Amino acid sequence: MRYGAMNNPMIDVIEEINSFAEMGFDYIDLTLEPDQTYSARIDVGKTVNALERAGLFAVGHTAWYLPIASPFPEFRELAIRELERCMKVLTDMNVHKVNVHPHLRAPLHDEDWVVAQNTDAIARLVDLAAEMNMTVLVENMPGFSRASQIKPLMEAVSGAQFLLDCGHANLDTPYNRAEELLANFGHRLGHVHVSDNRGGRDDLHLPLGVGSINWVQIVRLIKNTGYDDTITVEVFSDDDDYLKMSLRKIKFLWENTEAGEGLASKE
Repeated sequence: MRYGAMNNPMIDVIEEINSFAEMGFDYIDLTLEPDQTYSARIDVGKTVNALERAGLFAVGHTAWYLPIASPFPEFRELAIRELERCMKVLTDMNVHKVNVHPHLRAPLHDEDWVVAQNTDAIARLVDLAAEMNMTVLVENMPGFSRASQIKPLMEAVSGAQFLLDCGHANLDTPYNRAEELLANFGHRLGHVHVSDNRGGRDDLHLPLGVGSINWVQIVRLIKNTGYDDTITVEVFSDDDDYLKMSLRKIKFLWENTEAGEGLASKE
């Protein structure tokens, strides 16, 4: 297993790369967002050189708020164009996987319409990714974490892989949905995000163990799929000790938790 951390797009990315290397991370989950790491502005050569010096690699991350399923077709096209530019930048950096967040805000439109628009946009991105030797990862989002919502998209876009965000699976739901998500999409799991929260609606990105998520169970569920690739610690704090603590915790759990019994799909 390899462990990474996501950069803060408001901070100099070179400083973040060096900091993550000192903390013992294997890679940076590089989000291409304004201000400092906007896709149109990032210095690719300087960033690649910093990664090489630090001994890190990068996984691609894009802005969660790009409206790829907006009711306004012009906004959808602008969002897709930005994601295409992100993918081209990441290709220049020799990055081979990138996440995409389904977009949910479409007032007066039903869930089927929203799923269809997300499916169309992600299918276009997957086609482009195939030309770049890149994998598109579909991330479960608050309000878009039911297997029944994600399944039509994943069935229609066979080239996409699934990104399990364990924190998102605990929001807007009476129970953590990681089990049902992995039961349905664990065979296509391509990346994992970990952070804690207390349920409800607030995506707090707390240190592991501070919220209500059962991390022993989460690790057991992930291990049951046979997955062994990249896990990003998405703990956001001005105090790096919380990030380092969470890295130690997820490493310990991965090394000391046995896989459990098989998954049972709830949907």
